Parts: sequence; structure tokens; C-alpha cells
Amino acid sequence: MKQVIFNVGGALSTYINFDDKNLLVDLGKSDSFNPVDDFLLPLYKKRNAKIIEDSDSKYYIDQLIISHPHNDHISAIKDFEKYFCPEWLTCPNDNLGMDELHKINWKLFDDNENVNILKTMLSGREPPLKFAIEDKGSIHYITPKLVENDSELNNESYCNNISIVVYVNINGSKVLIPGDLQKLGMKYLINADTKFYNKLREGVDVLITPHHGLRSSFSTELFDVIKDKKTRCLNIVSEKPTTADSNRQVDSRYSNSDYCKGENNLSSYLDPTCQRKTSNGHIYIDYSDYSNPNFEITTDNNILIDRFLTQ
Repeated sequence: MKQVIFNVGGALSTYINFDDKNLLVDLGKSDSFNPVDDFLLPLYKKRNAKIIEDSDSKYYIDQLIISHPHNDHISAIKDFEKYFCPEWLTCPNDNLGMDELHKINWKLFDDNENVNILKTMLSGREPPLKFAIEDKGSIHYITPKLVENDSELNNESYCNNISIVVYVNINGSKVLIPGDLQKLGMKYLINADTKFYNKLREGVDVLITPHHGLRSSFSTELFDVIKDKKTRCLNIVSEKPTTADSNRQVDSRYSNSDYCKGENNLSSYLDPTCQRKTSNGHIYIDYSDYSNPNFEITTDNNILIDRFLTQ
């Protein structure tokens, strides 16, 4: 059981392998790394992975979750659609059969090629929205119509606050991937979704920080609810290097021991490591040791692929 959070600059994409199941959350890419061309495609070719019949020789993947259709989360969608076909495609959507509360308002998103490709992929796919391996994880979200009609949530960001939040248990390690959910959105979801609240009370070992770890989205409510009021292992920030005067500043609290215990192999007794940024490299996590994930940071794509070829 393994995971990688890719170095895609100020975007997001993470791949999770559950032995016989493979999942992808978001499809952001950078100028120097494309999770499809530089990782998934060579990995699946080396695996001699299953090709779906009558699909123009596309590779099968169990689930693709798109937290929300912002370009930094779907910029590699065209490459994915060319080579891969997910059994489950989970994304805020507006298909017939969905309750009006759950339908996304596409007019509030940019109209571009990537969004149009995603809309085509979503066509005909029916709800419910759920995690493909039900005993391993769950998804949570604020219904889009509620966000649209709530002035505070909408003003904070309709597009970010409809983000699908993924909570997954990988061999005893609890991982939270909240997309771009912002402060008010996180507070609302915690108060409105009892199941999500109870999951957080069980603890979070690895946090992929919301909205790329930016100051504008740091949620004290999240940490107030998490068991021990801090993550156990590591806070991971998917963000590009920034200058001192940039408006995309990562909140320094993620690197503080007040918000993470730093129980990981990157830490020493006197120097706990609480935060790592993907700008330092892809962050690979091996979950084979129950509840004791092993972290590695690599800039070598071939080494990363090899990690997922070995059992």
C-alpha cells in the first residue's frame, strides 16, 4: 500500500495504490512534471496493466476523484482521458437524476478546454458520490446549491468550497485530502457532517493541507476537532516555491509542533519534521508497516516508478 503526492508546483495530484486497487485524486500538472506522461503511463506499461476492451486501448484505473474543476486540479485531464479510463469518476457534477442540491453550477467556473473535457467524461455518469473501496475511505462535501445560496461560503469561494474531501485509511494510517476547501467551508462541513466529524476525532496521520497550505485556508476548527488537536505524522503542502512578497504564502503553523507531532522517519529526537513541501520533490509514502508510514522525497521519476513496481 503506497501513495505519492506529486511535485506539480501550485497544483495537486496524488496517486494511491491499495494492492489490487489504484486511485488518483486530482490531476494537476506543472511545466516540468505531468502525472500522466511522466508517471502513470510508464508505470502501467511496465506493469503490463489491464487494458479495457473497446476503449481504444485505454488502461483501467479503479477511481479518479476530481475534488473540484479548477484548472490546477485538472490541467492533465486531456492526457489522462487519452490513455486511461476510470471505472469510477467522482467529481462535483450536474447529471440528470441528481438532487438539485447536489448539482454543480458550471457557470461559476471558467470555460476552458480542460473543463469541457471533464464535462464530456462526466456525461452519463450517475451518482452517488462515494469512495470506491467503501471500507477504506469516505468522501465528504458541502452540497453545491447550499454553497451557492450561502453568501459567506459563496463569497469565500464557491468553486473551492464545493471541493470533495477524501478521508482514507491506508493500512492503519489515516490520510485527509481536503482539496481546496477554505476556512469557512471546513467549519461548515465539520458542523454539518457528523460522519466527517467522527472521522476527524479518530485522528489524522497525514494531512494534504487544504488549498495548498495557503494562509487564507488554514482552519483552526479542523485542528480543534482532530484527535490530540494535531496531526500525528506529517503535514504535506502541494505548493511551488514563493518569494517573500508573494500572495501565495504557506501558513507557517503547518510546520509547527503545535499542529503536528512529527512522528515520522524524517524526524530526529531533537528536530521533529512536521511539514514537507512537494516543491522539494515527489513525496512517496510506503504504508506496508501497519500504522507506521515511511516517507521518502525524490526528484527522480524513475526511482518513483520503481517504488510502485515492487511489492
